[in-house]
Amino acid sequence: MATQPPGSLGLPFVGEALAFLEDPFTFQSSRTQQHGEVWKTRILGSNVVFFSGPRALTFFLDPANFTREKGSPPHLQELLGHDAVPFIDGDVHRTRKRLLLQAFTKGALAGYVPGLQALVARATSALALDAETRLNPVLEQLAFDVANRLFAGAPPELSDAAMAAEFSRVVQGAFAPPINLPFTVYGKALKARDKLRAYIHEAVSTRDGAGTALAVLKAARGPGGEALTDRELEMELLHFFFAAHAGISGALAWLVVVLAQRPEVTAKVRAEVDALPAEPSYGDLMGMRYLAAVCREVRRAYPIAPSTFFGVALRDLELDGHAIPKGWKGVGALWPTLQHANTFRDPAAFEPERLTDDAVGKLPENAYVPQGGGPPEGHRCPGESFVDLVLPLFVASLLRGRDLTLPEQDLTPGAGGVGPLPLGGLRVRFTKRG
Repeated sequence: MATQPPGSLGLPFVGEALAFLEDPFTFQSSRTQQHGEVWKTRILGSNVVFFSGPRALTFFLDPANFTREKGSPPHLQELLGHDAVPFIDGDVHRTRKRLLLQAFTKGALAGYVPGLQALVARATSALALDAETRLNPVLEQLAFDVANRLFAGAPPELSDAAMAAEFSRVVQGAFAPPINLPFTVYGKALKARDKLRAYIHEAVSTRDGAGTALAVLKAARGPGGEALTDRELEMELLHFFFAAHAGISGALAWLVVVLAQRPEVTAKVRAEVDALPAEPSYGDLMGMRYLAAVCREVRRAYPIAPSTFFGVALRDLELDGHAIPKGWKGVGALWPTLQHANTFRDPAAFEPERLTDDAVGKLPENAYVPQGGGPPEGHRCPGESFVDLVLPLFVASLLRGRDLTLPEQDLTPGAGGVGPLPLGGLRVRFTKRG
């Protein structure tokens, strides 16, 4: 007879929410190690089952088992919009996702390259030689500037530190106790969200967004002439800001760590970068296939996104003798899945060769899931291909004419949130390449 999954429900109502919000990566890893691939907890009044590993994650991602509607914690829905695409399902989700995916086709991505090249070159050219630079704030600002360019049509030369600071408050609020008071992290996040909403509204109203995702999404049409309303567009742009910043800043930071610590990897990457033309096209950037494997392994080996958004069980379910009652919530444990020892031998090791194009094609379904799993038209993050572009573009700009070394420092990932950065600030010394 099936029994409920192992685990602890913690304190009344609160459950284990505080531990989850403080450090979702360690929270999931420790409990997966203790209980196995399927385990339960309680988060803010909801019984939640975490699914780790390709097979269990695939079970959670099956739309016949879970719906995303009313799944995620209310405070997160309040921050990003109750009917943003991560929180809806069915025909409404399919129609909107079809429109949103038009901003991430190969043709659309190729059109973004000139503006992004100018933006990234501006940021990397400002890095001082023969001096230590604390890269964490630089990369966080760069990630915001990239999102601002793509989703608000900002000019490449613009670096908006004030709006980036407001956005940082929104991100902090997503992983804070949901207490809405003027002095709390969450209360400040809601105020910052309102400022960001006003900024996005103005951008949609006044910028054509040529060469950016903003223009593509404004023009996006479905087979029946469907289009995004202004409200839907502005809501999804806020969601994209959130997703893109998290996916980019952390990946850039850990990519720098790898390039500084692993000369054998960097030598192969440099060989590809040196073969690029002065202004590489989208095809040129995507042609660096060893770097693509390195970027994949960075997003597997280092903490970027802890989990999927939450879903609700549509019926009484059973997996491996574990009963999941109808109405219980579920979540895909992305970080433990990427560290799954049965999929990735010696998962703590950094081995780009395990994620070459050929190797990725042989992995089990939903094994490599740095930004969620399932098909693109489902709930997989549409921006994954966008991150695939930004990372090699950054590396190409960073390595040209520069060598980099890391002084002794604490490279432990910071706790909490999405895309945690090295605790030591990621101090890097750049020198002119000999």
